[in-house]
Amino acid sequence: MSEIPSRPSDCATSGDPKSDPKSDPKRDGKRDPSGDPKSAGVRIASSRLWEIYGSIGLLSAHRGLVPWPYATWDKAARRSLSRSDVTIPGWLVHLFRTGAGGLPPFLLTVPASDAPDLSEELAPLAAVCPARARAELEQRFPRGVPAEVRPLYADPEARAAELRAFLPRYWRAALAPYAATLRAATEEDILRRARTLATQGPEALLNAVGGIAVPGGVAVPGVMAVSGVSRLVLVPLLFGRGTPFSAVSPDGSEAALSYPVEGSAVLVGEAPPERRADTPERGDRLEILIGRSRAGVVRALVVPTTTSDLATTLGLAPSTVSQHLTALVAAGVVRRRRAGVRVLYELDRPGVVLLRHLDHARGMRAAR
Repeated sequence: MSEIPSRPSDCATSGDPKSDPKSDPKRDGKRDPSGDPKSAGVRIASSRLWEIYGSIGLLSAHRGLVPWPYATWDKAARRSLSRSDVTIPGWLVHLFRTGAGGLPPFLLTVPASDAPDLSEELAPLAAVCPARARAELEQRFPRGVPAEVRPLYADPEARAAELRAFLPRYWRAALAPYAATLRAATEEDILRRARTLATQGPEALLNAVGGIAVPGGVAVPGVMAVSGVSRLVLVPLLFGRGTPFSAVSPDGSEAALSYPVEGSAVLVGEAPPERRADTPERGDRLEILIGRSRAGVVRALVVPTTTSDLATTLGLAPSTVSQHLTALVAAGVVRRRRAGVRVLYELDRPGVVLLRHLDHARGMRAAR
């Protein structure tokens, strides 16, 4: 691991409004044209640090039962963390369980290169500014910082040092066995987004990942609003569901935003190779009842989605997904609705009850 630089004595730059992800895009009533996505640079960068945070958020938000397609990884990761005696700090768990799963930006760093080393990403944590950290926590908890997060508020520098020691151990136990899978899925997504950027421009790419181009900057409703940035960095995450992560460089010149990688179903492929693709997992009552691929469709429909997106996520042919959806709609488990030109599918009430009952029992067994 590379040497961690000492903390600079001056952290006044952290008070710059343009480095605050919640700041008003109208900075002192002026607009900086360099922050316009049409003229600013856009790059896509992978990040082990952000991927680690995304996976910790998943473990923190779900106690014993995680949504598809993360169940196989979840069970393996929890076992590995236990065997390695790696425990997620309680204050970090509580941060993920509040604020819809996001993190205060001072814990994140804008990736300095397209594929930075973890030690490189951790180095800025040695320069955490206590004043900035406390200000962001006070903004996050306007009614008072809860007791669970008080250790971070009381001594941000000590907790940042704790993170620098903890995160590499977490990576080795929970994610290193999946490093090849993470890299392959991320690189494929980056190539796809790069084509969008080259053929349709930065605004189309930004819209595709949930951002909005505003005069002089970029915004994500309820997450971030920055202005005056000369470059936007998009960070694809396999563990990127939920509230996006966002960060701004200390000088305010770069803003970073995470988005979920398409094709997270690759994690399902980490099951033992001797198991046939059409064989239900032992003890999985939903798969036993309706089959593996159809059970995958049901689990994926906890959020509304289209046939094509579902096929991409599950790695199934669109015709196969369409057959499953037709049967599930006829059975009253799934309903379809039109949203503009798109046709969305989602679980109907009987489907929610079915999934909750059968997957709950499965999750309880896995937690024992």
